[in-house]
Amino acid sequence: MQPAVIALLVTLLPAIAANLAYLMSATAGYVPWCLPYIDGCTTISQAARHGNALFIFRAIMMFYAILLIWYWWIVKLWLNSLDRQATRIALIISWLGIIAALFLVIYVDYLGSSGTVYRLMRRYGVIIYFSLTPLAHMLMINHLRKLKITKPDTPITLNILTYQTLIVILILIMGITHVVMSYTGLRSYESENIIEWNYSLLLTLFFASSIYMWKDLNLKLMLNK
Repeated sequence: MQPAVIALLVTLLPAIAANLAYLMSATAGYVPWCLPYIDGCTTISQAARHGNALFIFRAIMMFYAILLIWYWWIVKLWLNSLDRQATRIALIISWLGIIAALFLVIYVDYLGSSGTVYRLMRRYGVIIYFSLTPLAHMLMINHLRKLKITKPDTPITLNILTYQTLIVILILIMGITHVVMSYTGLRSYESENIIEWNYSLLLTLFFASSIYMWKDLNLKLMLNK
């Protein structure tokens, strides 16, 4: 499977899983009908933990997590090829993404289970995934910008860097908004859900930039270098 295909899949699969699970749960009456990105009537977890939606969501997200580990491994190879040497920053970025993917597996695995311990595992699984993934994104953007300055021939366009930066800024704004609302008492069930749905969407939209960046990238050639 080529890098651009993997980038396409890690962009599409989470959105497909979350929205399909919501539609199935709403149809079955487990959650109310609404536009969750705007109305926040339910969480992603609630939409995905009932009936057949649970099994479909788990299957898609487990496959997604495996692809995500693969994606971050390719990121390391790709960044090293741009630097023309193995670098520590590429390794750090790769491991941050891989660890995030592993904690996503924990979240998905315990979804639908009851009990305090299982709830804590889900909570920490999703928190670490939501924290380390954008951190890896930010470090990658910073490194690519530095490469563009030191090596102008780096095949990364400013439009792509601008797109990635905008996504990360929106993610940070959502994170800050959530913290502010929590400490000011303005937080509500609906507002938290709106942030969750849109935050997760933005995380996956970042991967869309890799589809373009890797359109001519051949994994076999990279491995043979």
